[in-house]
Amino acid sequence: MLAAVLVAGCSAGSAVSIQATPDTCYSFAVQAIYRHVIVTGEPRACAGLSHAQVNLAVARAIKQETEARPKAIARRLAGRDAVYLAHLVGAVPPPKPVPQTAAPARPSAGLPLNVAALAAWVLTATAGAYLLAGWLGGWVAARRWRRRPRTPDAATAFTVGHFGLAVTGLGIWIAFLVTGLVLLAWIAVVMVVIIAGLGMAVLSAALPEPSQSSAPAGRPGPPVVVIAVHGIFATLTILLVVLATIGAS
Repeated sequence: MLAAVLVAGCSAGSAVSIQATPDTCYSFAVQAIYRHVIVTGEPRACAGLSHAQVNLAVARAIKQETEARPKAIARRLAGRDAVYLAHLVGAVPPPKPVPQTAAPARPSAGLPLNVAALAAWVLTATAGAYLLAGWLGGWVAARRWRRRPRTPDAATAFTVGHFGLAVTGLGIWIAFLVTGLVLLAWIAVVMVVIIAGLGMAVLSAALPEPSQSSAPAGRPGPPVVVIAVHGIFATLTILLVVLATIGAS
C-alpha cells in the first residue's frame, strides 16, 4: 500500500497540499531508495525547489544509504540508487544563464582634452599657414626686384623647418587619436617643443633691424594681430598636448 502511494507521488504527486522544502525532498528521495521506486516526475515534495536544492537533497539521500558501507559496496549502491532518482534531478531544469549585456562603450576620460589639443593645433597651423603665405608672397616679390637670385637665408630655413615640423607633428597627433598609442603622443610632445623653438627663431629673424624699424610708405608691415593669435594658440597647443599626453600615460 505504501509503495503504491509512493509510486503515485512519484508520477503525479499527492493530492494533499505539501509545502515543499529541501527536507521534504530529501525524505522523498530516501523513501524512493528504500522502496526501490524509480521516480518518473517532479513530486510535490520537491515542487518549486531550485535545481541546486534538488541536487543537494538527492546527494544527501544517496549518502544516507552508502556512508556506513565499505567503499566498493558504497560505490555500487550509489550507482544503483542514482538510477531511482535520476529523473528527479532531470525533472528540475537548471537555471537559465542570465544573458550578459555588453556595457555601452564609455568614451575615454581624456578624449575631450585630446580633441581640444587637436583643435588648438589646427588653429595654430591655420594662422601659421596665413603667415607663411604672406611671407612667401613678400619673398617672391623681393626676388622679382633683384637681378640676382636671392640665396636662402636663416629666416627661410627657420620658416620652412617650422612649418614642415608643425604639419608633421599635427599628423602624428592625429595618428595618436586614431590608434591610442601613447608613444605617438610623447613624440608629438617632443616635436611641439622643437616647433615652438623654431617659431621663436622665425620671429626673431623676421623682426626688422632697429635701423629698418620705419618701413617705407606703401609697404605693409608684419601682421601683428595674426602673429599674436598664432603665438597664443601655439602656447595653448603646447599646454593641451602635454596635459593630454600625461593623462593618457
